[in-house]
Amino acid sequence: MSDIALFELLAAIFALVAAVFIFDQQVYRPRPYKFMWSLGLLFYGIAALAAYAGAASHWTVTEYKLWYYFGGILTAAFLGLGSCYLLAPVRVARGFAAVMVLLAIYSAARIALYTVPADIAARMANASFNAVTNVKTFVVLPGDMTLAAIIMSIAGALWLFGGALWSAWTFWRRHTPGYRVISMALLALGALFPSILTGLQRLGYSAAAPLGEFLGAVCLLAGLLISLEVFSVFRIPFTSIVLRERRAATTPGSSAPASNS
Repeated sequence: MSDIALFELLAAIFALVAAVFIFDQQVYRPRPYKFMWSLGLLFYGIAALAAYAGAASHWTVTEYKLWYYFGGILTAAFLGLGSCYLLAPVRVARGFAAVMVLLAIYSAARIALYTVPADIAARMANASFNAVTNVKTFVVLPGDMTLAAIIMSIAGALWLFGGALWSAWTFWRRHTPGYRVISMALLALGALFPSILTGLQRLGYSAAAPLGEFLGAVCLLAGLLISLEVFSVFRIPFTSIVLRERRAATTPGSSAPASNS
Protein backbone atom coordinates (compact mmCIF):
# COMPACT_ATOMS: atom_id res chain seq x y z
CA MET A 1 0.00 0.00 0.00
CA SER A 2 1.34 3.44 -0.92
CA ASP A 3 1.82 6.22 1.64
CA ILE A 4 -0.97 8.17 -0.01
CA ALA A 5 -3.45 5.28 0.24
CA LEU A 6 -2.41 4.60 3.85
CA PHE A 7 -2.98 8.19 5.00
CA GLU A 8 -6.33 8.36 3.21
CA LEU A 9 -7.42 5.11 4.85
CA LEU A 10 -6.33 6.30 8.31
CA ALA A 11 -8.14 9.62 7.76
CA ALA A 12 -11.30 7.73 6.82
CA ILE A 13 -11.08 5.47 9.89
CA PHE A 14 -10.53 8.36 12.33
CA ALA A 15 -13.30 10.47 10.79
CA LEU A 16 -15.85 7.65 10.68
CA VAL A 17 -15.06 6.51 14.24
CA ALA A 18 -15.49 10.11 15.41
CA ALA A 19 -18.78 10.37 13.49
CA VAL A 20 -20.12 7.24 15.20
CA PHE A 21 -19.19 8.41 18.69
CA ILE A 22 -20.56 11.91 18.19
CA PHE A 23 -23.79 10.64 16.69
CA ASP A 24 -24.10 8.41 19.74
CA GLN A 25 -23.82 11.56 21.88
CA GLN A 26 -26.55 13.07 19.72
CA VAL A 27 -28.77 10.06 20.45
CA TYR A 28 -27.99 10.33 24.18
CA ARG A 29 -28.52 14.08 24.49
CA PRO A 30 -29.67 15.71 21.23
CA ARG A 31 -28.19 19.05 20.23
CA PRO A 32 -28.06 20.56 16.72
CA TYR A 33 -24.29 21.15 16.86
CA LYS A 34 -23.64 17.47 17.65
CA PHE A 35 -25.76 16.43 14.69
CA MET A 36 -23.96 18.83 12.33
CA TRP A 37 -20.52 17.76 13.55
CA SER A 38 -21.42 14.09 13.15
CA LEU A 39 -22.57 14.77 9.58
CA GLY A 40 -19.40 16.74 8.82
CA LEU A 41 -17.22 13.89 10.05
CA LEU A 42 -19.29 11.33 8.14
CA PHE A 43 -18.79 13.36 4.95
CA TYR A 44 -15.06 13.67 5.77
CA GLY A 45 -14.83 9.88 6.08
CA ILE A 46 -16.71 9.21 2.84
CA ALA A 47 -14.43 11.63 0.95
CA ALA A 48 -11.32 10.01 2.42
CA LEU A 49 -12.59 6.53 1.49
CA ALA A 50 -13.17 7.68 -2.09
CA ALA A 51 -9.65 9.15 -2.19
CA TYR A 52 -8.28 5.90 -0.74
CA ALA A 53 -9.96 3.96 -3.56
CA GLY A 54 -8.48 6.39 -6.09
CA ALA A 55 -5.01 6.05 -4.56
CA ALA A 56 -5.17 2.26 -4.24
CA SER A 57 -6.10 1.81 -7.89
CA HIS A 58 -7.02 4.10 -10.78
CA TRP A 59 -9.49 6.94 -10.25
CA THR A 60 -13.00 6.42 -11.58
CA VAL A 61 -15.62 9.07 -12.24
CA THR A 62 -17.76 7.82 -9.34
CA GLU A 63 -14.84 7.98 -6.89
CA TYR A 64 -13.96 11.45 -8.05
CA LYS A 65 -17.52 12.72 -7.71
CA LEU A 66 -17.80 11.27 -4.19
CA TRP A 67 -14.45 12.77 -3.18
CA TYR A 68 -15.27 16.19 -4.60
CA TYR A 69 -18.83 16.41 -3.31
CA PHE A 70 -18.37 15.07 0.21
CA GLY A 71 -14.89 16.49 0.73
CA GLY A 72 -14.72 19.66 -1.31
CA ILE A 73 -18.30 20.83 -0.86
CA LEU A 74 -19.86 19.37 2.28
CA THR A 75 -17.23 18.66 4.94
CA ALA A 76 -16.07 22.14 5.95
CA ALA A 77 -19.58 23.57 5.61
CA PHE A 78 -21.16 21.11 8.03
CA LEU A 79 -18.28 21.21 10.50
CA GLY A 80 -18.66 24.98 10.44
CA LEU A 81 -22.40 24.58 10.98
CA GLY A 82 -21.63 22.68 14.17
CA SER A 83 -19.58 25.61 15.50
CA CYS A 84 -22.29 28.02 14.37
CA TYR A 85 -25.04 26.16 16.23
CA LEU A 86 -22.87 26.00 19.36
CA LEU A 87 -21.85 29.66 19.46
CA ALA A 88 -24.30 31.77 17.44
CA PRO A 89 -27.91 32.77 18.11
CA VAL A 90 -30.36 30.12 16.96
CA ARG A 91 -31.83 32.31 14.19
CA VAL A 92 -28.38 32.93 12.73
CA ALA A 93 -27.53 29.23 12.84
CA ARG A 94 -30.80 28.24 11.18
CA GLY A 95 -30.36 30.82 8.44
CA PHE A 96 -26.81 29.65 7.74
CA ALA A 97 -27.99 26.03 7.76
CA ALA A 98 -30.77 26.78 5.27
CA VAL A 99 -28.30 28.31 2.80
CA MET A 100 -25.82 25.43 3.19
CA VAL A 101 -28.50 22.75 2.78
CA LEU A 102 -29.89 24.40 -0.37
CA LEU A 103 -26.41 24.61 -1.88
CA ALA A 104 -25.75 20.99 -0.90
CA ILE A 105 -28.95 19.79 -2.59
CA TYR A 106 -28.24 21.81 -5.74
CA SER A 107 -24.66 20.49 -5.87
CA ALA A 108 -25.77 16.89 -5.33
CA ALA A 109 -28.22 17.07 -8.23
CA ARG A 110 -25.71 18.87 -10.47
CA ILE A 111 -22.89 16.41 -9.84
CA ALA A 112 -25.07 13.29 -10.03
CA LEU A 113 -26.60 14.32 -13.36
CA TYR A 114 -23.41 15.69 -14.93
CA THR A 115 -21.80 13.41 -17.52
CA VAL A 116 -18.01 13.64 -17.44
CA PRO A 117 -16.62 13.71 -21.01
CA ALA A 118 -15.08 10.42 -22.07
CA ASP A 119 -11.67 11.94 -22.79
CA ILE A 120 -11.46 13.43 -19.27
CA ALA A 121 -12.55 10.12 -17.71
CA ALA A 122 -9.82 8.34 -19.67
CA ARG A 123 -7.20 10.90 -18.57
CA MET A 124 -8.34 10.50 -14.98
CA ALA A 125 -7.92 6.72 -15.09
CA ASN A 126 -4.31 7.09 -16.26
CA ALA A 127 -3.26 10.15 -14.25
CA SER A 128 -1.43 10.17 -10.93
CA PHE A 129 -3.22 10.79 -7.64
CA ASN A 130 -1.60 14.23 -7.33
CA ALA A 131 -2.67 15.24 -10.83
CA VAL A 132 -6.30 14.21 -10.34
CA THR A 133 -6.66 15.90 -6.95
CA ASN A 134 -5.21 19.19 -8.17
CA VAL A 135 -8.56 20.75 -9.00
CA LYS A 136 -6.95 23.92 -10.37
CA THR A 137 -5.25 22.14 -13.25
CA PHE A 138 -7.38 19.00 -13.61
CA VAL A 139 -10.93 20.23 -14.19
CA VAL A 140 -13.56 17.48 -14.20
CA LEU A 141 -16.81 19.07 -13.04
CA PRO A 142 -18.56 22.22 -14.32
CA GLY A 143 -17.47 25.65 -13.09
CA ASP A 144 -20.50 26.26 -10.89
CA MET A 145 -19.36 23.33 -8.72
CA THR A 146 -16.03 25.05 -8.20
CA LEU A 147 -17.94 28.11 -7.05
CA ALA A 148 -20.13 26.01 -4.74
CA ALA A 149 -17.05 24.38 -3.20
CA ILE A 150 -15.40 27.76 -2.63
CA ILE A 151 -18.50 29.28 -1.03
CA MET A 152 -19.23 26.36 1.27
CA SER A 153 -15.63 25.68 2.25
CA ILE A 154 -14.88 29.33 3.04
CA ALA A 155 -18.14 29.75 4.97
CA GLY A 156 -17.46 26.63 7.03
CA ALA A 157 -13.83 27.55 7.66
CA LEU A 158 -14.82 31.04 8.80
CA TRP A 159 -17.11 29.55 11.44
CA LEU A 160 -14.44 27.10 12.55
CA PHE A 161 -11.75 29.78 12.87
CA GLY A 162 -14.22 32.37 14.10
CA GLY A 163 -15.39 29.95 16.76
CA ALA A 164 -11.83 29.42 17.95
CA LEU A 165 -11.16 33.16 18.11
CA TRP A 166 -14.46 33.91 19.83
CA SER A 167 -13.86 31.20 22.41
CA ALA A 168 -10.38 32.58 23.11
CA TRP A 169 -11.81 36.12 23.45
CA THR A 170 -14.56 35.10 25.85
CA PHE A 171 -12.06 33.03 27.85
CA TRP A 172 -9.87 36.11 28.26
CA ARG A 173 -12.72 38.53 28.99
CA ARG A 174 -15.14 36.39 30.97
CA HIS A 175 -13.01 33.47 32.20
CA THR A 176 -15.16 30.89 30.45
CA PRO A 177 -13.85 27.30 30.62
CA GLY A 178 -10.47 26.85 28.94
CA TYR A 179 -11.41 23.48 27.47
CA ARG A 180 -13.67 25.25 24.96
CA VAL A 181 -10.73 27.32 23.67
CA ILE A 182 -8.62 24.18 23.19
CA SER A 183 -11.53 22.32 21.62
CA MET A 184 -12.33 25.07 19.12
CA ALA A 185 -8.64 25.57 18.31
CA LEU A 186 -8.29 21.87 17.47
CA LEU A 187 -11.39 22.05 15.27
CA ALA A 188 -9.83 24.98 13.43
CA LEU A 189 -6.59 23.01 13.00
CA GLY A 190 -8.67 20.15 11.66
CA ALA A 191 -9.69 22.43 8.80
CA LEU A 192 -6.26 24.06 8.47
CA PHE A 193 -4.03 20.99 8.15
CA PRO A 194 -5.58 19.70 4.89
CA SER A 195 -5.31 23.17 3.31
CA ILE A 196 -1.66 23.74 4.27
CA LEU A 197 -0.44 20.30 3.26
CA THR A 198 -2.35 20.42 -0.02
CA GLY A 199 -0.15 23.43 -0.81
CA LEU A 200 2.95 21.36 0.01
CA GLN A 201 1.66 18.63 -2.28
CA ARG A 202 1.75 21.07 -5.16
CA LEU A 203 5.39 21.80 -4.32
CA GLY A 204 6.29 18.17 -4.84
CA TYR A 205 5.58 16.31 -1.59
CA SER A 206 3.24 13.67 -2.95
CA ALA A 207 1.81 12.42 0.35
CA ALA A 208 1.25 15.89 1.83
CA ALA A 209 -2.48 16.26 1.12
CA PRO A 210 -3.42 12.77 2.40
CA LEU A 211 -1.23 13.36 5.46
CA GLY A 212 -3.07 16.65 5.97
CA GLU A 213 -6.41 14.85 5.80
CA PHE A 214 -5.21 12.32 8.38
CA LEU A 215 -3.91 15.03 10.75
CA GLY A 216 -7.11 17.00 10.21
CA ALA A 217 -9.23 13.99 11.21
CA VAL A 218 -7.09 13.46 14.33
CA CYS A 219 -7.45 17.12 15.36
CA LEU A 220 -11.20 17.08 14.78
CA LEU A 221 -11.61 13.96 16.89
CA ALA A 222 -9.40 15.36 19.67
CA GLY A 223 -11.19 18.71 19.66
CA LEU A 224 -14.59 17.07 20.00
CA LEU A 225 -13.40 14.64 22.68
CA ILE A 226 -12.21 17.58 24.78
CA SER A 227 -15.49 19.45 24.47
CA LEU A 228 -17.84 18.90 27.42
CA GLU A 229 -20.69 20.19 25.26
CA VAL A 230 -20.18 17.15 23.01
CA PHE A 231 -18.83 14.42 25.27
CA SER A 232 -20.48 14.80 28.65
CA VAL A 233 -20.72 11.01 28.93
CA PHE A 234 -18.39 8.35 27.58
CA ARG A 235 -20.30 5.17 26.88
CA ILE A 236 -20.29 2.18 24.57
CA PRO A 237 -22.02 3.62 21.49
CA PHE A 238 -25.77 3.11 21.25
CA THR A 239 -25.99 1.29 24.60
CA SER A 240 -26.77 2.35 28.16
CA ILE A 241 -23.32 1.24 29.39
CA VAL A 242 -21.67 4.41 30.73
CA LEU A 243 -17.89 4.29 31.10
CA ARG A 244 -17.37 7.77 32.48
CA GLU A 245 -19.46 10.88 33.09
CA ARG A 246 -17.95 14.36 33.02
CA ARG A 247 -19.24 17.62 34.41
CA ALA A 248 -18.01 21.14 33.77
CA ALA A 249 -16.09 22.53 36.70
CA THR A 250 -17.65 25.62 38.27
CA THR A 251 -16.31 28.28 40.54
CA PRO A 252 -18.27 30.34 43.11
CA GLY A 253 -20.48 32.81 41.28
CA SER A 254 -20.01 31.13 37.92
CA SER A 255 -21.93 28.51 36.04
CA ALA A 256 -21.29 26.02 33.30
CA PRO A 257 -21.48 27.59 29.83
CA ALA A 258 -24.80 27.54 28.08
CA SER A 259 -25.14 26.38 24.51
CA ASN A 260 -27.79 26.49 21.82
CA SER A 261 -30.29 23.69 21.90
